[in-house]
Amino acid sequence: MRRTFATVFCALIVGAAGAQPAGQSNWPLDELTLKNGAKFQGLLLTEGPDGIEFRSVYRYTGRPTVTLTSFFGKNEIAGMKKLSDKDREALKAKLADLDPSGEGERKRMESLELVAADWPGKPRGARRYESDHFVLLCTGSEELTRRSAARLEQVYTAFARFLPPTVKTGRQTVLMLATDDAEYRTLLGPLGRDKLLNPAVYDATNNQILCGSELTRLGTELQSARLHNGQQIESLYRYAEGLKKLYKGEELERYLRTVATERARVFRAEVNNGAKFTEATVRLFALLYHEAFHAYAATFVYPPLKPDAVRAGEGTGELPRWLNEGLAQAFETAIVEAGELRADHPDKERLQRAKDWLKGKGGPLVPLGDLLVTGRDTFLAMHADQKAASDRAYLSSWALAHYLTFDRRLIGTEAFRKYLIAVNGGGDPKKSFAALVGKELPAFEKDWHEYLTRLK
Repeated sequence: MRRTFATVFCALIVGAAGAQPAGQSNWPLDELTLKNGAKFQGLLLTEGPDGIEFRSVYRYTGRPTVTLTSFFGKNEIAGMKKLSDKDREALKAKLADLDPSGEGERKRMESLELVAADWPGKPRGARRYESDHFVLLCTGSEELTRRSAARLEQVYTAFARFLPPTVKTGRQTVLMLATDDAEYRTLLGPLGRDKLLNPAVYDATNNQILCGSELTRLGTELQSARLHNGQQIESLYRYAEGLKKLYKGEELERYLRTVATERARVFRAEVNNGAKFTEATVRLFALLYHEAFHAYAATFVYPPLKPDAVRAGEGTGELPRWLNEGLAQAFETAIVEAGELRADHPDKERLQRAKDWLKGKGGPLVPLGDLLVTGRDTFLAMHADQKAASDRAYLSSWALAHYLTFDRRLIGTEAFRKYLIAVNGGGDPKKSFAALVGKELPAFEKDWHEYLTRLK
């Protein structure tokens, strides 16, 4: 039965066995072919006189890696392409790092060392965690602090594999995670941006990330709702027990059906409340990944340099603002597993908005020539009018960064290094970009928009 299921499963995902999508690394895999034509990629576990045990590996675009272990009889096997010993050990290490149950993350969380720390206006009001790349200060619960620290450690490791560091002595970024709006506004005060609508900001001057969330309020509401729901369930239980003493047969069943309906209502409310908290947590980690990318890129890979220093060969200088914001958005929804960032899928909501804007339903996208010269302030919003322009710049930057990274595959190349040197050395941003992509801007913009229209 396991063999039959595995063969059907393989047939359903036959398209997944080819080349890895852009944004994924190519894992070395054993390749198994059966006499019925089915093909599997994965890890050969054991070989015996009757057959083999094989762990198939499926890497769906936009989803965590899935594995399935099956036994194949000797008379079923047509052929096998085996990995070298070196590649086999590398694959074993990657598979060992997968954590489908979350147990690995739980153990990493528990191993972290937290200490009490001061917070503006709240002596010893925060928890502190320190790593090689960042220092985290959080006013939330111990659970939130540990999970945030563990995931930041993981995402920084993945950033380093995507863009290897060029700076060996980069300063740690201080990341301050506020869990209510008042705390966040207090953090923004010294920057003169206490009315900022952005939920998080990277302060490059002080190398710090300020991030706000409503998890304290949501957590309090969730706890209150759980207590209320628990009391309702207990009351319904006592009511049902009383009914059993008073009624029998069909009349009892009629009353108990009413109780069951009410229990189901309370259960749905409990699930919905938990889902709201989970959604807020997901948004928070997307913010952390976004701002962490800014900090990592500016501190360890592309630190800012003056034009004279760039022309003197001291480095490339920083990422252009549009690309910095575009890549940060691409990695908000990336899958982090086995120490790697998998941004192999476009964000569904952003892609649909971009498609709509290209059809004239909103937008439009920022013209390419204007986008290439946008500055930092374009992405900050203090009021509603600014937010609309900021949202437009963000979406346009995401769409262009995605095209350059996952279709044109230009980020990190020698041509890209020359582009940064040209721009940060004082060259014309538009001419430098045209040299990078090998086309004049109107022709490239047409290709880019057509790509977005086709993208799924």
